[in-house]
Amino acid sequence: MAQKVTTHLVDDLTGDIIETGKGRTVQFAFDGSSYEIDLTDDNADNLREAFSDYISAARKVSGRGSRGTTSAATSSKARSNPDELAKIREWAAANGHEVAARGRISQQVRDAYAAAN
Repeated sequence: MAQKVTTHLVDDLTGDIIETGKGRTVQFAFDGSSYEIDLTDDNADNLREAFSDYISAARKVSGRGSRGTTSAATSSKARSNPDELAKIREWAAANGHEVAARGRISQQVRDAYAAAN
């Protein structure tokens, strides 16, 4: 026995079924979270219109995602400088952060160290 499964794309805004070729999934990010929404072409255009002023005034972020800024204390110098790593480990232990005596120091600990110094 054969089965045929049909999948319909539904506009997440209106609940209407989107005719083939008349809509798409739109991806966007806001406040650090990524989203996707299925919209008809008209609603996708409306979304782009709503964002257009903000997008034109914004800075584009490239790469694997925004990681924020890093300070001098957490730069590549700190990653490879044994004296700087020892300072970070000492500070972390004194301030309640778990950090191993050897190996990688988490970005969270590095950021906390940078904020404190």
